[in-house]
Amino acid sequence: MFDHDGSHPGGPQSDGPQSDGPQSDGPHGDPPVSQAAGDLPAVLRELVGALAVVDGVERGSRDGRELMDLVLCLEQVRRRFDATAARLLAELDRSEATVGHSGLRTKGWKAHRCHLPHSTVAREVRLGTTLERFGGLAAALGDGRISAEHVLAVANACNPRVEAALVEVQEQIIEFASRHRFSHFRSWLASLVQLLDADGPEPDHGEANHASMAADGEGNLHLVMALTGSDAVVAQHIIDTETDRQFRTARSESEATGTAMPTAQQLRARALVELLRRGAGCGAASTTNALEAVITVTTDTHGRPLGVHSSHGEEVDPVTAAVLLCDAFLQPVLTDTAADPLNAGRRQRLFSPLQHKSLATRDGGCVFPGCDQPPARCDAHHIHQWIDGGATDILNGVLLCRRHHRLEHSNTPWSLEVVDIDELSDDLAEQHRERARRAGRDPSSHVRIWNAPDGETFLAQTAPDHHAPPGADPQRVRSEGPSRAPRLRGGP
Repeated sequence: MFDHDGSHPGGPQSDGPQSDGPQSDGPHGDPPVSQAAGDLPAVLRELVGALAVVDGVERGSRDGRELMDLVLCLEQVRRRFDATAARLLAELDRSEATVGHSGLRTKGWKAHRCHLPHSTVAREVRLGTTLERFGGLAAALGDGRISAEHVLAVANACNPRVEAALVEVQEQIIEFASRHRFSHFRSWLASLVQLLDADGPEPDHGEANHASMAADGEGNLHLVMALTGSDAVVAQHIIDTETDRQFRTARSESEATGTAMPTAQQLRARALVELLRRGAGCGAASTTNALEAVITVTTDTHGRPLGVHSSHGEEVDPVTAAVLLCDAFLQPVLTDTAADPLNAGRRQRLFSPLQHKSLATRDGGCVFPGCDQPPARCDAHHIHQWIDGGATDILNGVLLCRRHHRLEHSNTPWSLEVVDIDELSDDLAEQHRERARRAGRDPSSHVRIWNAPDGETFLAQTAPDHHAPPGADPQRVRSEGPSRAPRLRGGP
């Protein structure tokens, strides 16, 4: 519990960014999260009402002591809420109910439904699954003795060799966490796990290596890699050797030109990029450049560029685009005014690389509603199957990620088809036109739609659904006023 003297040992060290909450309809026609609050059970409505009373007091009318007490009390409420919400989310994930309802796994469903980062929902799911394994930690989080950060610290430190032992010493973990700073708790927990894991892991055969890569939507790529055993030794030597070479080069440049020396982190980043270039075949002795990146440049009818995107759907800034296009192989893809690539008339079984790029230009990624997988992680799929007489052309093709590609081929009630715009319901036709208008395009006369198991019809996604909308035009906003995001649901 908290010490009401203004301190709370073991409390969270930082708060993540707060979401303003989605304002538009959710995927598949669900109401916005803010509207769903009207359906809350009575006990939760009472809680929301109590919080409104606390928040409704005039600013500046409370003294410092009262504010301190309220902050601590609300933190205790947050911890209880975290415990309940995480356990419910883990139960939902285990039931796979979201897959049957929306075709998305729990993480993707909540991220899309609530406009949250996938990493935030993944953290909540992991918190819930950890609470299911550690009943003592679940009770302690529920009554406010520890925070969600303490539980996740245990999850991060745990491995299959020590899990049973950690379950046995939960009370000691809770006792230490409730009395010490979080940084001290984390160090103590690491020592405890090391003591319990005296034998250490089995000899490494490469299975423990893992890496993650994520673009942040602002032109930056974040890499995280963990290597073990001989791979760790070899990688460290190679990276250190190249970093030393980068240091010597930078020092020579600094002495010759007076430029500032880069930091150690910058030198290491340069080394990694150089090693990646060499690994792609762009060595010092090579007379030709390796394929470093694939980008899509969208132009108007006069050839003026309208936008540049990577193969992952990320917008590329003008400087980066200029660098990549200086020594580029250009492969034009002709489209009509609705951004539909023109068919090349080929009749081969598989989609060609050029056709795949054309689909990427039109679809922007997986066309399943709510899926955020980029073109680089998608397959080209025949809507009308090749074996049944379907043609390998752009009109009959779509991009599907591997998961939703399997869904389409697994004889499930989900089906994908192309219809004429005149065959759409009034609601879906308006959504289709609005989406095209916002992207500065003409609405395509051929529309790809999904038919759900419950009879609902949804628009398949296109590039505007994957790419961030263009910056707001103040003049346009003033003239048009606010507007609601289009719904994905057919019918009234």
